Formats: sequence, structure tokens, C-alpha cells
Amino acid sequence: MNARQPDIALAVDERNPGQFFGCCGLLEFACRLWPGAEGWFTRRNRVSVFQLATGQDDALGKLESLICDSGELVALAEDHAPHAADRKPVLLRAFGDMRLDWWLTPYGDGDKSELKIWAGQQRPDGKINDMRQAWHQLREPSRRDNLPSPLLARRRPLTGRFGFDPSTSWEAVDVGFSPDEQGLPVQTAPATELLAAVGLQRCRPAVVEGRGRWFSYRTWRDPVEISLVPAVMSRIGEAWGDYEFPVVMRNAQYGSFGWARPARRK
Repeated sequence: MNARQPDIALAVDERNPGQFFGCCGLLEFACRLWPGAEGWFTRRNRVSVFQLATGQDDALGKLESLICDSGELVALAEDHAPHAADRKPVLLRAFGDMRLDWWLTPYGDGDKSELKIWAGQQRPDGKINDMRQAWHQLREPSRRDNLPSPLLARRRPLTGRFGFDPSTSWEAVDVGFSPDEQGLPVQTAPATELLAAVGLQRCRPAVVEGRGRWFSYRTWRDPVEISLVPAVMSRIGEAWGDYEFPVVMRNAQYGSFGWARPARRK
């Protein structure tokens, strides 16, 4: 396999943390299915693109089919430790029982991750299934052109989501009321939300010291497997771009990821 000949290309906004972690999640899936798969960021005609080399024909179509059409993708993990409904670990059956539980690991002294932005009875397995069903409804036929896929930007109205994608975020002060409290649908990018939930398991952003609930990530330009991405995010190797983003809490329980901006140079 020639690592520099991509067979998947996604249009991506590098300032969107949801799309960045979504790229990490897609690379995680690809590496689990096809060992040796690699991903990297580049630009085509001034447009940011995330590329994957898997050595497969119609690789994106195969990934979408496994995610959207698998009989049982998500199951609750059977842990002995008691967890509230919104914190229960989950397993992704179609990907070797991949465990997702990053929301249980705090950066500080709390009992949950500072990146967790949902609460109450909103179980993570339910949210993943909701995003999966919405993604299924947005699927398009396999592309025959060489243009980057708009997968991460495809949207449909939904009444619930994780909140990783700031391009679909709202503020009550802007619209005059809370769509969540009214049970109204909000335009949501399901592929971004689902893939970001997967990407955050391995690729956790670093805390920006002295900035409160701010975190950092970095894109990269050389092809790497998913196992190397945490090292790349830890500033090992050459970066394509360094970014910082806030976690914006609307109240004590609900929030969203905010838009990223170029990281401050020290």
C-alpha cells in the first residue's frame, strides 16, 4: 500500500473541534478494520482535507455500511462499578468490542471528564444509536469523482446530540428560547457527532493551562496510524496547525464545544 495515495478524502474545517476529532474517529475505525491504514491533513485548492490511505476499494462506503447497517453496533459495557445513566461505558460490537468510556476520566479531581457535555438520562449508547440512524438517512451513493466528501458537514434536524460540532450549536440568547427545553429539532451533523465520540477515546486534547475550560489539538501533515496520533497531538513531529477551543457550558449540565482558534505561541 502506498501511504501517500489516499482512497478516502473528507472536506474538513480545522477550526471545528468536532470535525477534527471526527477525523480521528474515522482513522480509528479504518485502522481497526485495515491494519496499516494511515491518515493525514492536507489542502486542495486552499480547502482543508483529511485523507486516509487504506488500500481498499470504496473504503468510505464500506465504513459507512459497517457503522450504519450493523445489526448491533452499540451495547452497554457490563461493569461492576455503578454509573449514572449518562456515564455508562459502551462497546462498539462491529469494531472488536471497542470500549468507549473517556467521559469517566477527568483531567482534574472530579468524577467525570471536563469534555463531557451531556447529562441526565441521556445515555451515550442512545446518542450513538440516534446519530447512527440519522447518518444512515443521509448516506449518498459512492462517489466517482475526486472531490473531497462532505460527510462531516451533512446535516438533518434532530432533537438530541452530543454537542461536539460548533457549526450546529445555538445559544438561547440568539433564538430567544431553548430548543432543547422545547423539544425542537436542531440541524445536526450526525457523522461528525458519532465519529468525534469515538475519536476522543484515544485522542484526548490537552488542557490549556490558566485558561479555564480550554483545550488544544493539532493537525498533522505526514501519514500516521491511529496509534501515533496521541504523540502527534503531544507536539511530537511536525504540525500542520495548532488550535485551542473552549468547552462552553450553557448550564451546570449541558454544553458544547466552541470554535477553535490558532493556539497562542509561547
